Amino acid sequence: MWKFLAGLCLVSAQAYAATVELRLPAYSDDSHIYYHELLEQALIEAGHTPVIDVPSSNLPQKRAESMLRNGQLSLVWLLASEERNQDPSLVAINMGLTNGLIGHRLLLVPRSEVDAYRFVGSLEEFRDLNKTGGFGKNWFDVKVWQANQLKTVEVDGEWRRLYKMVANHKRGIDYFSRGFTEIVNDSLQHPYLAIEPYLVLQYQRDFQFYVSSSEPELAPIIEEALKKAEDSGLLDKLIEEYWREDFDLLNYRKRVVIELTTPK
Repeated sequence: MWKFLAGLCLVSAQAYAATVELRLPAYSDDSHIYYHELLEQALIEAGHTPVIDVPSSNLPQKRAESMLRNGQLSLVWLLASEERNQDPSLVAINMGLTNGLIGHRLLLVPRSEVDAYRFVGSLEEFRDLNKTGGFGKNWFDVKVWQANQLKTVEVDGEWRRLYKMVANHKRGIDYFSRGFTEIVNDSLQHPYLAIEPYLVLQYQRDFQFYVSSSEPELAPIIEEALKKAEDSGLLDKLIEEYWREDFDLLNYRKRVVIELTTPK
């Protein structure tokens, strides 16, 4: 009997294994590479054969979201939000992709202002600096900053304009908040800005994958693969590989942590 059951399980597993075709975005700053590798390795580990197509190697994020909703992309990694989770054009895979590190926000600032935040020890003291953060239009971060009574400016269109806007103080923007997993690469891409060395502003949210509603069959396959990746340690292993050195580069463990209220 056990041989029969084992054979049945093997047949079922082989039947479930599939070639998984994915159309994914890529970005000029290479921020997509970790998410592509996580998907590919998780699917392989789960017994599937991933086939990844990249329609464009330099998509604006807003365009990528539009293509996702129109079914031109299979999935995109986005900051989890209640609004996105309820969007009928998207299928949310409710699993964090960075162990929350994307919600650990550090600041890119003009090099001349690298010490402006040196003596801040609390949210109230940060607020009293009366500095203004720049954000993309309708970013979740805007809701976070506003919930914590911090000043914001939203930039419509291509959000990557914010780097130069910070450097030039355009529209009164003093800094650009970036996730732990983003900021070192950002500083290499934009060396005219500096990473503020003293603070971490932290909220409780993570990136997750959103699948196009035109391909809902992908969601359970990817969700199961990600769960296996978490259980096997693959997720932690990739996070360690990609960002281990950043903890030391950012002097992360000695920074003042400012906990932000996280809106729903």
